[in-house]
Amino acid sequence: MELRVEEIRYKNIREFRDLELDFTRPNSTDPHHVSLVQMPNGTGKTTTMKLIRHILLGRDLDPEEVRDFKPRGFDAVLGQFVLGFATEEDRFRLFMELDYRKGSVRYQTAHPEREGGGKNVGHTMPFELEDALTEQFVELFVFNGELTDDFLETDKNKAENALKIVNRFDQLEAQVPFIERIVEEQQERRGGASTPQGLSQNKTKLDKRRRALRDLKAERDEINADIRGISNTIEAKQEEREEIMEENEEVLEEYKELEEEISMYKQELNTHAGDALSELRKPSRVSEEFTGDFASLVEQMSILKLPKSTSEEFFTELAESETCVCGRKVTEEHREKIRNNADHYLSEEDIGVLNALKEQLRNVSDVADLDATFDEIRSIRTNLKKAQMRQDGLDLEDPELEARKTELTEQIEQLKFESEEKRDILDLITTDDKGKRDRYDLAWRDNIVEAKREVKKYRDKVETATSTVAFSKKADKLSNILDTFISRSLGELKRDQIARTNERLTQILGLSEVQIGSIEESIQLEGRSGSSEGQALSVAYAYLSTLFEGSAVDLPFIIDSPAVSLDHKVRREVASIITDLFDQPIAFVISTEKEGFVESLEPRQRDGEADIQYYTIHKTETPGEVKKHTDEEFFMEFTSEEEANEPQDSARA
Repeated sequence: MELRVEEIRYKNIREFRDLELDFTRPNSTDPHHVSLVQMPNGTGKTTTMKLIRHILLGRDLDPEEVRDFKPRGFDAVLGQFVLGFATEEDRFRLFMELDYRKGSVRYQTAHPEREGGGKNVGHTMPFELEDALTEQFVELFVFNGELTDDFLETDKNKAENALKIVNRFDQLEAQVPFIERIVEEQQERRGGASTPQGLSQNKTKLDKRRRALRDLKAERDEINADIRGISNTIEAKQEEREEIMEENEEVLEEYKELEEEISMYKQELNTHAGDALSELRKPSRVSEEFTGDFASLVEQMSILKLPKSTSEEFFTELAESETCVCGRKVTEEHREKIRNNADHYLSEEDIGVLNALKEQLRNVSDVADLDATFDEIRSIRTNLKKAQMRQDGLDLEDPELEARKTELTEQIEQLKFESEEKRDILDLITTDDKGKRDRYDLAWRDNIVEAKREVKKYRDKVETATSTVAFSKKADKLSNILDTFISRSLGELKRDQIARTNERLTQILGLSEVQIGSIEESIQLEGRSGSSEGQALSVAYAYLSTLFEGSAVDLPFIIDSPAVSLDHKVRREVASIITDLFDQPIAFVISTEKEGFVESLEPRQRDGEADIQYYTIHKTETPGEVKKHTDEEFFMEFTSEEEANEPQDSARA
């Protein structure tokens, strides 16, 4: 379905007593390819974006939200906002009636081209749109341009969330906690009739552990995001330091050689330290008495042998056979005895564990001499420290550059320290090493593994008490199926989205070197250090446009402040592709962001002219009265006095 915006009308809303914006071509219902609406700050630009989102969603508003749209300079009891749009088959008008006295909102729908197509009470959208227009989805095409780079920020998940929203995976994910609630309700119903003693306490304990598990997971995700953000900052500072080093090629060459040397020492140190740690973990190092005990245990375990194919599963399968391995017919009496005795034998899983344990025990008494290993570790650490000191001590000829290099080095080291601290915390939260959990006294409030174990423990108790074990297992199975489906499908969607976006980038920009490498919550660019901010933002817009192509609805792109924080070069880069990417971009701008952006737009040609319309809306001295201009020259020359005096140093270079 193709959705196009035809008009916006305001009546008694904020600064507007009466205003209409028509986005269609003269004597036609076809919209202009590009529409620019210039509104100075304080005129109603942000208000308009809010109203568009509200009316598309048919949202109920609380009284304060309604009264926030009341005119400030003149009296009015009622207000109205109208959004006109069209699909291939029909035209719609949505009416948002605001009662400022009651603080209420009422929606109406009209179909101008239908017989008897007057207003009908209620918010009625085409079937294809009704289910698709969620709040998160609407925010993707009624868009704040200043949030564009959130798609590429390492510590943000905007890109992945957008992919989920457009493909409805956010709704699938919402089913997992919904399934959990159903299980809890089932437990409540079954436990209400004959609640065993202690059921209430177990439920309370289960809730506490579930909350702790959710909090720990959220903390884990937050720390991971922090680590990614720190890593990104370190990378940027390292690049700056290398750029400074490039001022002196000889120093740079020595710096890189030392960097390789340091990396080698770190790798060697990790290897030797790992070997030493494994050796120190041998129980026989704790007490010599263990050695004899373990040797005896290995000997006893060697007695526990079965033929390779003889296990619990072997006897279970034999009970289902018509004849025994000896050729005798298996009777029902035989079957019963075989089944009853199968439990006396080890399962295939147990045999695997047992064999692995025996292998470990054979080596437990072999204690290596660690003196040589520790000497080697000390030697490597000494060499590593010397190499790092030589690297830090490299001086540049320019004192200012040297000072900045030193500053960056200190900042990098501090960031690395912060990252390691966070990794240590993360390790404690996520470790599945029971020995480590015991050493640090990690309980279910501190560790995800312990929290999961406690959740399972008390969930089992509640399930047993409420006779919901089977029901809960089915729910778990369904949740696992959903998780697996989402995970695998999302992986496929990411690969497809990356391919389509990269193809679009190559077609439009001819910049095949600016490509998406992966989507890990945010967009990860290949060779990001070689891309400009304009190229990076172009990637974000290309990503959005291909997302919409994959949806069931072909959408307009209504954007607020597409260029306000960009310098002129970046504006030109971004503007040149927006018109190629979207079929109906409608941009709300202020006067200070026109330069570099508007003249770089490349709208489609119709009847030999660029298909672009210009609106300029500004206040007058009369409250509620605004002037509307449709002239291109006026649009380009207009400057708001307040905006002209605003500082421009916030623009991104």
